[in-house]
Amino acid sequence: MRKKKWTVVNQTHGFTLIEVLLSIMILSAVTTGMFMFFTNAMKYTTYNQGKTVAINIARGVLNYMERLDFENVKQYMQTEMDNRKEPFVKIDASSCHAPLFDDETVCRALLRPTINNVVYDENRIQVWLVPYNGEKWTELKNNPPLSLPEKLKMKIHSETSENSDSRLQNYLIRVYVTVRWGENDEDVEVLEGVIANETIR
Repeated sequence: MRKKKWTVVNQTHGFTLIEVLLSIMILSAVTTGMFMFFTNAMKYTTYNQGKTVAINIARGVLNYMERLDFENVKQYMQTEMDNRKEPFVKIDASSCHAPLFDDETVCRALLRPTINNVVYDENRIQVWLVPYNGEKWTELKNNPPLSLPEKLKMKIHSETSENSDSRLQNYLIRVYVTVRWGENDEDVEVLEGVIANETIR
């Protein structure tokens, strides 16, 4: 019988510690990148959801305001402007008892809704009535009150029409609806419309 020669080969099968550490580092970098991507996507989705809800609320409120009786709104606006000495009238959910609104329940449902467990109260939804009056418009544009949201001030300031035709105040009332949907002051959506006299609707 022949003797077999056994040779010892100094080969190892498997990974070295450096290879394992390197693969863990690469996996960590990829995982962190994916995590950041999904986190940013979630923030962006939440941001857009809030903005979309705000725009839809503002559209509903604007639609409701545009259907109100022009003469009632004009009379209410004139009385409030005379009492407050301001070139505009601010309406929110606390104003729903005013004679301007036929149904207080509908008014509260529009101006104080709860959507996605967020209560859009008086601090979040406001309606601003501005007459088509050149003098009042200039006053509002040049010296906007502190109570106006910043985005509304910018919108009014960027308006090019001067409302100089005094006949317009007999037929139109400008309406701005602001809805704050986030915690920051710039998280505000502004929609603009008009309440028109029934004779030109």
